[in-house]
Amino acid sequence: MERLAVPIVVAMGVVFVVWYLAGNWFMRRRAGRLAVWCKRAAGQFGRKHTIKWFTINSFEIEVEPSPPFTFLSFIGLAESWDVPFIWLWNRLHWRRDMVLAQLTLRKQPLWGFELFRASSVLSGDARRATDREGWPVGTLEEFQVAPAEGPGRELAERLLAELSPHRIQLIRLSVRRNDVHVSLGLNVPSPAGLPPEKFATLLRELASAASASPVLSS
Repeated sequence: MERLAVPIVVAMGVVFVVWYLAGNWFMRRRAGRLAVWCKRAAGQFGRKHTIKWFTINSFEIEVEPSPPFTFLSFIGLAESWDVPFIWLWNRLHWRRDMVLAQLTLRKQPLWGFELFRASSVLSGDARRATDREGWPVGTLEEFQVAPAEGPGRELAERLLAELSPHRIQLIRLSVRRNDVHVSLGLNVPSPAGLPPEKFATLLRELASAASASPVLSS
């Protein structure tokens, strides 16, 4: 058994090195593909945009949008493939190639809410936002929602219906009355399955619904 220990350790080391090199290459390719997809989506809102890379698999694109938006950004984060344990942890916590779109409207929304998956990468930010607002957290099928009752929840239900074709990829959706008005976090494991033009249309529909007339409880 002791004779086998060294070969086993060496073999495992080789596997990890090969995984790391191949994972980095694959991660770069997917990040580049995601950045191109986001740039095409950004082009639907304005001609001027800038891209800033944070790491080899994360970036932000800021757009100078036309009305009714005053601010719009896309934060992209490609799935981590370089370390197998991190890759497995991400898969178990609903982490794939992800885009977080954030926008500010000229017209302030009337109601706010947080809708998110409990074990997702964005759940911590969502919970902190609910704590700041003092909203009680409830459930809405497979999601957590805050506030648990009232017009905010009704708005969440209405916007979730707008997202029904992409519901399985939804990580977080929030509407706030201050700062960033609408945030939408989606997994985009296959950009071909959600063309950037369609994503831009979806954002416009969500923004319009978020700033529309009040939701009144029956």
